[in-house]
Amino acid sequence: MKISDRLLRRYLEHVYWICGGPCGGKSTMTRMISSKWGMKCYSSDDQTFNYQQKANPQDHPAILRHFVDWEWYFLGKDNDRNQWLNTAAEESVEFIILDLLQMGSDKPIIVDTDMTPDFLKSIANNNRIAYVFAEDDLIRTDYFKRDHVKGMEDIFPTLSDPERAKTETLNNIVKTSNHYLLQAKQCGVQYYVRDTSTTKEDMLSKIEKHFGLA
Repeated sequence: MKISDRLLRRYLEHVYWICGGPCGGKSTMTRMISSKWGMKCYSSDDQTFNYQQKANPQDHPAILRHFVDWEWYFLGKDNDRNQWLNTAAEESVEFIILDLLQMGSDKPIIVDTDMTPDFLKSIANNNRIAYVFAEDDLIRTDYFKRDHVKGMEDIFPTLSDPERAKTETLNNIVKTSNHYLLQAKQCGVQYYVRDTSTTKEDMLSKIEKHFGLA
């Protein structure tokens, strides 16, 4: 059974979406808005294990795909890591939607996740969608400082070419961020780009205004 986009728009009208690229501030903004405005908070990054438990091989092969090793992940020749990660994200969408529906509508929900702008526009109004990104140099400076990837730098010395692994990882992350920024521009959704002068308070104020909260 497929739920129509029209119905999803109706049953998720109390949901606010924050998406975007790494170091843009998705998690920070989600936590701040949730705390300030008394919203329920949902982060898809925190639900990875749950998605794996719900997945089946026929419908979710990427989510259940066997992880080879870090050498393959970072330096494997012609590996399909990016396609694998993108497909896993696409397979996770139905779990995210089901989770949000099950959370009820008694309180607004603020969501930290990665979804394509064209899909979000089909199920949510523009004033419920905000994309946040960071400038390229900021990504290169801050990416490995984030809590959930700090352990990554401990992995690089164990690889056959640590410097290449680190450089290519950052290049790929910047490229992916720019790809989704371009999509946001093309789809006409609201987006914000963080630079070194942007404070958390600045970004929060802009998003609150866009969401109609201020």
